[in-house]
Amino acid sequence: MFKKINIILCFLLLVSFSKPFFASAAGEFQVIEVYDPQNLISTPLHYNPDYHGMDVVLVYFRGTSIKKLWVSNYADSSFSTPLNPKTRTAADYGWSYFNGFYFSCNRYYKAEFFGATDNLLIRIKIHVTGLVNPSCDSSSYGNYDDMGGSDSNTCNACDLFSCPGWDQYLGKLTEIKNAIPPAPNWNQVATVFRDTIVPQLVSDIGTLLGPAPSVPNEPAELSDLDTRGIENKVPSMPDSGLDTSGFTKGRIESEAPVIEERADPTGGWDISDPLGTLPDFPSMPIPGETDPKGWDAGKPKETETQLPIPKDQDSTPDTGTAPTPSQNNDTPPSPGDNGGNAPVPNQDDSIQGSKYYKKHPDDPDGSGGE
Repeated sequence: MFKKINIILCFLLLVSFSKPFFASAAGEFQVIEVYDPQNLISTPLHYNPDYHGMDVVLVYFRGTSIKKLWVSNYADSSFSTPLNPKTRTAADYGWSYFNGFYFSCNRYYKAEFFGATDNLLIRIKIHVTGLVNPSCDSSSYGNYDDMGGSDSNTCNACDLFSCPGWDQYLGKLTEIKNAIPPAPNWNQVATVFRDTIVPQLVSDIGTLLGPAPSVPNEPAELSDLDTRGIENKVPSMPDSGLDTSGFTKGRIESEAPVIEERADPTGGWDISDPLGTLPDFPSMPIPGETDPKGWDAGKPKETETQLPIPKDQDSTPDTGTAPTPSQNNDTPPSPGDNGGNAPVPNQDDSIQGSKYYKKHPDDPDGSGGE
């Protein structure tokens, strides 16, 4: 996990810094300026504690564009007076291009890298202060074989890539590449499809649907057919005479009689506008007013209706005097007095029909056992 994080950090380092960057306590350095408009720096400036037996500040480039370098150290950050300027080309080392550079002394440095036409590609200003094993060799710039490259497919700097675990993950990429199968031979695929798959498909469909019926024979021509010579007859139309009649459009227009116009003695009639003959629309009624404002136009007038009066009477009928209930002093009837004795069953003279009463509920026939 830590190796993977380190690799990601190596790729995400910024090309330029506006503030000091410290690689570690022992490898402290400050990036003052990085000019790289074409993004040719592949690995930004970083501290390497053991680079061929010494600690340095490294930077790597991508591509093959850098052909020449100029580098010098300075006394201060003004970079006004170069103290030990040197110019080298990749050809001085037998290389085709530079693919890296390192700083090995605790000094102010300015390094510039150029293309094939001496065009400036990269400029670096840096102050190195934290190297503990500097050789301070005046030729401490790109004087190792791993800092240059050739036109071959080999890449010496890949073996010295500073990110840990690089070889391990690069090997994984090779495994992935080897695991990808090669592209198929499409001519061979087309041949197999034509010679194997299509015939088998046709055979399977024939087995499934069965063979097609044979084509019927062409019917024979009818013999002894009397055509009455119709094939030798050509239809003809009688001459209508229109072609020789001499009638033409100009002749018809010139010889046709003129139709005289005759005035209408009755004077005709006028068609009036039906919308103009409509009466004016009455104004809308206003709530609270009784004036219908023309809405009752054409309404029939109401007539007074007289109620019929019976004959031989005046206007007020004689109803007479209302009847009243008669007055009397009649006393309401009361039950007869039998001396206070209750009636006894089975005595028809006491209560009529009492002989039909049930004597006891336990008697099945209601006769009381008699």
